[in-house]
Amino acid sequence: MLEKIRTYTFDEDGLKNLEESSHGINWPVVYLIHDDKCIYIGETTSAAYRMSQHLQNEEKKQLDVVEIVFDNEYNKSVILDYEQRLIRYFSVDGRYKVLNKNKGQQASHDYYDRKGYRSKFPALWNELRKKKLVDKSIEVIENDNIFKFSPYNSLTSEQNRIAITILKSIVEAFHFKGDDIHSLSLVNGCAGTGKTVLAISIINSLINAVNVDEDDIDDIHDYDEMDMDKLSALKKVKDFILLERNGKPLNIGFVFPMDGIRGTVRKVFKACGNGLTSDMIIGPNDVVKKKYDVLFVDEAHRLKRRKNLTGYKAYDDVCGKLGLDKYETNQLEWILKSARHVVLFYDENQSVKSSDITYRDFKATYTRNANPIWHHVLQTQMRCEGGDSYINYVKQIMECTVSKFKAIENYDFLIFDDVNDMVKTIRSKDNELGLSKTVAGFAWDWRTKPKCSVPDNMDYYNNLVANSEYDIEIDGYKYIWNLANNDWINRKDSTYTIGCIHSSQGYDMNYCGVIFGEEIDYNPEENKIFVKLENFKDKKVKAGTDEEDVKQLIINTYTTILARGIKGCYVYACNPNLQKYLKKYIAHANDITIN
Repeated sequence: MLEKIRTYTFDEDGLKNLEESSHGINWPVVYLIHDDKCIYIGETTSAAYRMSQHLQNEEKKQLDVVEIVFDNEYNKSVILDYEQRLIRYFSVDGRYKVLNKNKGQQASHDYYDRKGYRSKFPALWNELRKKKLVDKSIEVIENDNIFKFSPYNSLTSEQNRIAITILKSIVEAFHFKGDDIHSLSLVNGCAGTGKTVLAISIINSLINAVNVDEDDIDDIHDYDEMDMDKLSALKKVKDFILLERNGKPLNIGFVFPMDGIRGTVRKVFKACGNGLTSDMIIGPNDVVKKKYDVLFVDEAHRLKRRKNLTGYKAYDDVCGKLGLDKYETNQLEWILKSARHVVLFYDENQSVKSSDITYRDFKATYTRNANPIWHHVLQTQMRCEGGDSYINYVKQIMECTVSKFKAIENYDFLIFDDVNDMVKTIRSKDNELGLSKTVAGFAWDWRTKPKCSVPDNMDYYNNLVANSEYDIEIDGYKYIWNLANNDWINRKDSTYTIGCIHSSQGYDMNYCGVIFGEEIDYNPEENKIFVKLENFKDKKVKAGTDEEDVKQLIINTYTTILARGIKGCYVYACNPNLQKYLKKYIAHANDITIN
């Protein structure tokens, strides 16, 4: 049955009509209160009673219409889920300013037939489009960076448990005696476990905790123990800011070691508003530019040491400002000394450059500089529709510990015999779904590297093709490396260029094509994947780095990019032995009709 949307005036007359309707009292509904510019989204089991409360709210008195969404098959779990999804989708759509400040705080629960109810959500969205309440299609919204990095993402129970502990830890950190106290929350999680989403959600909670008001929460008696614990944590933050800091907000920075994803999230924060500002998004060098209360670090495994850097002066200048020995310190120590509390999101296996701090030094640095330390682990796969089963299978393949072929449910994991067939298929997926790109290992020189930034159009790429300038050649097929690292995945030329780990790490794709270059191969006699360093073209990674360490960085690179795809991953290996090995464990594309 399709959900119904009924419209009422947001006044006493509308309230009376709602009270007389079949779903106005004692029935689970989602509601949208709005005028021409602003909208508030909620859920309740008694629409009439809830509207009577909202009519007393000064902020909402300006609104004039309420839309009630109901279905005979709704229950409390469904409306909680739909409320959170509508807040998230409306925020990206941009037709209205969303007034919800602290929604989405409840954990995202599984419930009976959630897949079935969620399959009906697109139909509801289309009805909202017909009523001119939203502008964009679901497909456009889901490919938008604001959607992927939205502060309104509902968290899983696992994420919420960690968020609650971190919120409490931050308040606790400011009660330790001494000016030189630096505490740490360390969150470990592999690719796709929702580290960035969790960080943004916690930041949003800290910024908007002062707006927490139990009177503005629908049906608080329906909150479970975890939801109440989250609310309690937010109230602690609120009381701390209002009572102990006299209302002075926490000065928060969100550090991204990599330029590309940093620029993307900066744009997201600027677009989101609601207390999130673009100047919160900083690089490691920026931590000394102001005094921070709390610093969050995404992709902390990409923090640098003084080795194989592009520019040493900027690094040395920060060391000087902090009074640290430039040869002994690293960017992690800078960050730990620059805030009262630091929240690190880390995955040892995603370290891909020799300039990255080694795991041993990383642990030694935080052990030496932080106290107390709270440890957390994210385990549930959030990005990949193949789930933990796919991620673990990929690791086994790369470690050569896999014993037999495994079909991955709900995920397209295919190997191609012809590299250009794979590239063309990915391009087709990009045209169909968006966010589908091909990525390769660094086995070819970047001859076409631009000397200055390239505008986001096809002109530069078309000129290279016209002049027969290419970087990559495989079996007579020629390709060009990415023309920019920053936000490459969203560039117009990204459909036609080949990305690398540095232009793709941290981003989600719908489909990811992976080319294993000539620098990586398989030894059937030893059952071992090995690396041919003479074919590896990243000179900075190789310079002054132990050979075994470089090999591990290359393995990490491929393991990381194999986990980029949400819906699927396509594979081709240049070296015959590796291709033959992979074909034993990955379904053959030529045996399957690709839709």
